[in-house]
Amino acid sequence: MAIIPEITCRRCGCKYTGLRNRCPKCGAPRINQPGRVPPTTASATPDTAAYERGAMNIRWQYIFAAVLLLAVILAVVVLVLSGREGRSTSSVPAAVSQQGGSSPAYMSADLPTPSPSPDPTPEATPTPSIESMAIAFLNKSVGTDITLSNPGEIEIDLDLNIYPAQDNPKVVWRSSNEKILSVDDRGVVRVVGASPNMVTHATIIAEFGGLQDYVTIYVPAIQSAYLTENLFDPDTYADDNLEWDLIIYATPAPKTDS
Repeated sequence: MAIIPEITCRRCGCKYTGLRNRCPKCGAPRINQPGRVPPTTASATPDTAAYERGAMNIRWQYIFAAVLLLAVILAVVVLVLSGREGRSTSSVPAAVSQQGGSSPAYMSADLPTPSPSPDPTPEATPTPSIESMAIAFLNKSVGTDITLSNPGEIEIDLDLNIYPAQDNPKVVWRSSNEKILSVDDRGVVRVVGASPNMVTHATIIAEFGGLQDYVTIYVPAIQSAYLTENLFDPDTYADDNLEWDLIIYATPAPKTDS
């Protein structure tokens, strides 16, 4: 048995030793599953609206199961009755007289035709339940904000830690101001606009499975010297009034600053 575990890259599928923090083939960071205990959901707390909705869903599941069972019983009864009816209509087959004999000869058309069995109803695949998620940078939760204070730090690779873990999650990434920060579908954030006189910022939002998490990234003035093309526009910088359709019926897990 190997002492050092082998890691499989979540992007390209390459296997590499557990001593590495990134994939040697595509450079994707290794993600450690969050070790925190998932919070108790509202549906598990009595005398709450979520608890009442959960109880109502269970009652509807019982009703659906009873209706499905009744439909199966009715289908069996119909099959039994149709089989008996077929035997009764074919109980007096046409007889063909045989020379020198009194026994009737039965034709193949006089035999009853078996009824086809109904196709089974396929079961629906359940939707995975997401309990919590958090944006991470270098395998650590980023909290609510990040400051790119290192000179030349104009690109960072964010990840989304999901509990329970999902295979190949389709995460949707967005930026509140694409003239300051851009983000691709892999979570790679790049500074595209900075001011030489002030600190700028934009918010990065990650969405998956009906949940959203966000982090505000601050860009100091020193980073403007490292941009080959600066998209910063002071007239459109004030993004504090932007309204995002954050989903309020589910919230991400509490995060701690790295």
